[in-house]
Order: sequence, then structure tokens, then C-alpha cells
Amino acid sequence: MTQSRFFQLSLLFPIVIWCLYLVISSLVDSSGIVFIIRNMFGAYPVFVPYFIFAAVIWKLADKKPYKQLVVTALIAPIIWGFFYALSHMLQYYLKERTMEPLSILAIMVFWATLAGYVVEAVPLVLLTIFKDDLKSG
Repeated sequence: MTQSRFFQLSLLFPIVIWCLYLVISSLVDSSGIVFIIRNMFGAYPVFVPYFIFAAVIWKLADKKPYKQLVVTALIAPIIWGFFYALSHMLQYYLKERTMEPLSILAIMVFWATLAGYVVEAVPLVLLTIFKDDLKSG
């Protein structure tokens, strides 16, 4: 596996975390598959923009050397924060026909960026540890 392919696959990490959350929560909640079905599509306002964002980053990371992947991993959560806030703003406007206050959007950018760094930290650490074991781009 190449370093860039590992980075691309790490973009699926948030989806894996979401699926694990659904399975563990369904076991704890004791409602089983009903809980999973009820909550599986509840995250579409986050995951639809994330799939678009991840597809663009996937394409940009293709066959890139390690240093560019690290820079991409450090910048991508910031871009994700702004992209998520803009997509939320568009969804909110289409639903309510009004705009959210700028302070709310700034908070959303902050939390989406922080979440991006938290989620990208594990794959970035693994990429750094195993960079010599993975083939270069």
C-alpha cells in the first residue's frame, strides 16, 4: 500500500467511527437494528458534505509524496470547518429561508475544524509511524 492510498483510505475513518457508534449504541440501548435504522440517516447533514469534501481531498492526495500528505492532513480540517459551515448555511437557508447569525457559523467552523483534527490525528500518527513501511507515492 502506498502512503497516498493510506491517506485516502483514512478519509473513511469518520464513517467507520459513526458505524461503530451506531453498533455500540444499539447494543447499549437494547433496541438493536431499530436504533441503527432510525439513526443511520440522521447524520446526512454532516455526511453528505463530508462525502463531497472527502472526494475532493481523495483526488488531491492521489500519488502525492509524504510531505505533501502531511501538509494536506494539517490544512484539510481547516478547509473542512469552513466547507461544513457553508454547507450548513445553505441547508439552513433552504429549510428556513433565513440566515443563521454569524456567531453561530463561527462556532460551527471552530467545532468542525476541531473534530477534523481529532479524526485526522489517528491516521496521521499511523502514517508517520509506518511511513517507511508504506511505499512512497
